[in-house]
Amino acid sequence: MYAVIEVQGIESQIFLKGTISERADDLPLIIHWLKQMEIASIIDQELPPPHGNRKGLSYGQLSVLFLSYVVTQSDHRLCAVETWVEKHRLTLEMATGWNIGVKDATDDRLADLLSVIGSSQIQARDDIALRLGQNTITSL
Repeated sequence: MYAVIEVQGIESQIFLKGTISERADDLPLIIHWLKQMEIASIIDQELPPPHGNRKGLSYGQLSVLFLSYVVTQSDHRLCAVETWVEKHRLTLEMATGWNIGVKDATDDRLADLLSVIGSSQIQARDDIALRLGQNTITSL
């Protein structure tokens, strides 16, 4: 058995040994808009990379996951994101094209992200806000 899945014009066949069921709801649409706004690339360009011991997603990619969680769940608690990502891993990976590791969205990684954004020089935060605003206006 296999499933044919199309994500942003790229068709993939996934061979399944059984049935996998996962609610997608509005996640693909939200991730599409976040990708159009170029949130991940803007944040990655303006912030320093994560600590060398941190493997996996970049701060920009982690931001997209966190924003997707906040928008879909109306919740900003860091401790609940890891479980949510695990529950929606297939949808998130298909919509983003990223390989999301088991420990990529832990509350300590999210806290590191928010700490870096909060402690960044004011110029970096202003540049992120300016560039996101420009992309939002252009996207609409």
